Amino acid sequence: MVGLVATVGLVVGCQPAEKESAGAPAPSPTVAPSPTVDVAANSKQVCDASLDFVKKHYVAMADDAIAAIDKPVSAKEAGAKVRGHYTALLQDLRTAAPTAADPQVRTALEALAAGVEKHLAGPKATEVEAPDLDPPLKVLDTVCGR
Repeated sequence: MVGLVATVGLVVGCQPAEKESAGAPAPSPTVAPSPTVDVAANSKQVCDASLDFVKKHYVAMADDAIAAIDKPVSAKEAGAKVRGHYTALLQDLRTAAPTAADPQVRTALEALAAGVEKHLAGPKATEVEAPDLDPPLKVLDTVCGR
């Protein structure tokens, strides 16, 4: 009997509502209106910001390498700088991902963050070159229309 009542409730709930004379649906007093997000605008904003900070961190690593030509630093110091840039990149990615309204953009940012985290845990964490990050970087570029 309970199963029948539940099934009827579902069927009735799925029936189209009668149209009101004004043509607008009646407001539901129990449900607060959810804010609408312009997914395209959000994606552009999140993508632009994300690609900017990815570029910023890679440029900083290159600048450090160029500066080391004129003023050499120890391998330990150079490695610490590289690790610091990747750590900052990881933090920026983790901060940006939840702000993406488009699931594809969010997933691309999360995948890149996972790749950076894996890179940091690996034996080459102090090296600028990270070919293992090329695939998620390309996905982010593609999802962001670049």
